[in-house]
Amino acid sequence: MLKEINWGISSITSTEPCPFCGILLSDVLEKRPAHKKQTHEVFFQRASQIPKLTFGIPSLDSCFNFMSTYDKICISGIETQSIVERLCVRAQMPHRYGGLGTNVLLIDGANTSDLYQCVDYAQQYGLDVKKTLKGIISSRAFTTYQIANMIIYELENAIKHYKVKIVIITNLLYFFTKGVFLDSNEIIQILKQITKSIQKINDCLVIMTTDSSTRFDSMLYSTCTKTIKIESTYGGLSVKINNKDKENIIFLKKEEIESICV
Repeated sequence: MLKEINWGISSITSTEPCPFCGILLSDVLEKRPAHKKQTHEVFFQRASQIPKLTFGIPSLDSCFNFMSTYDKICISGIETQSIVERLCVRAQMPHRYGGLGTNVLLIDGANTSDLYQCVDYAQQYGLDVKKTLKGIISSRAFTTYQIANMIIYELENAIKHYKVKIVIITNLLYFFTKGVFLDSNEIIQILKQITKSIQKINDCLVIMTTDSSTRFDSMLYSTCTKTIKIESTYGGLSVKINNKDKENIIFLKKEEIESICV
């Protein structure tokens, strides 16, 4: 049985000559240095160092845990715009307060963003309003092709240029369902390119919203790690959460979204 040794073959000598040529074996053996095992250093990132964004809504955060820069998230239904404006402010807050400490890249897919609501959230958190608004880098789309071009050809470079850790795309499917000049086949082809571009984004949280259900929702969901669906229910809101194939349903009051918890 062979056994690995810690010294090289150069330490072995032989005085026995070859029976055919008469040369000592020790003179012809190749001298090789001892073989050393290579070790590979493994690098880990502390869990506490991974950027995490929370909603600041205790019942929602308890089920959703947190959003990291590795997530792709879709929020659909009613009150999505209020949540988006809330996250535009919270994302700029320091890590210790549940933010990402980053500016926000906002693609407004239906011209529905409300800066006044951002002002309200910033004031509730006691933040500098001008600084908060300046931290929201907004781009509006007015056609299907504009929003597709932004995501497919410009988004990846914009993330690097502005050094953001979060991208929010609101009402992504709005023009795809309202556009009268598009057929289903063309919509599917464009959405395939959009979802492929979104999947390629690394180290940046991507949040997409839709204001109503469409037959193309499944194409967006296929790119997502987590989804939220908000519907109106008696006396409040029903929130269905899918977090890594684990489903939860919670109930919120509208005031919980519009106001901060202190």
